[in-house]
Amino acid sequence: MVSMIKIHGAGVAPVAVLLLVALLPSHASTTMDEPAVYKHAAPAPSPTSPAKAQPVIIVQGVIFCKSCKLPGYNHDMDASPLPNATAKLVCYGGADKSGGGYRVLNMTSTPTDKTGYFLFMVYDVTMFSRESRMVHLRTSPTVSCDAPYLPADASLGIILEQSEKKKNVYSAKSALMYAPRKGRKCPRHY
Repeated sequence: MVSMIKIHGAGVAPVAVLLLVALLPSHASTTMDEPAVYKHAAPAPSPTSPAKAQPVIIVQGVIFCKSCKLPGYNHDMDASPLPNATAKLVCYGGADKSGGGYRVLNMTSTPTDKTGYFLFMVYDVTMFSRESRMVHLRTSPTVSCDAPYLPADASLGIILEQSEKKKNVYSAKSALMYAPRKGRKCPRHY
């Protein structure tokens, strides 16, 4: 039989708890519900060969505003670069390797910069290598120059040509262009 020993009228258990709390460092917790702190250490990289880069196709071009003398105006084209416009890349193709049906790749470009330059980065290389691929006008940043001009119908596209130096780079065969609609004036600035 275990009997409780009394020290100055107090039980041993309460004294032990008080002693434990007094001896714990000030930053230590006395609760038991806190989860343990886990510090993740990433495994060391393997000294084997580096990972192969994912193949990518680059499609590039420019979008201009016809007959408007804005910054960057090109006298020979009678057009100015149209910043913040976008183009659309569409690739049509037949069945894929897995036996699936007809597939279409439809992408929107980066917004054009101050020179009218846009870019697509296509990672679905098998889809890009389909039969028909064209670049279309998508959006104009201003209602003052939003009528499709080249091509005259936004549903029509401009074909692409492959770079002779870099086989993964394609460019639109001509600039894409918007023009002011009838009765509208060119934007004053952009």
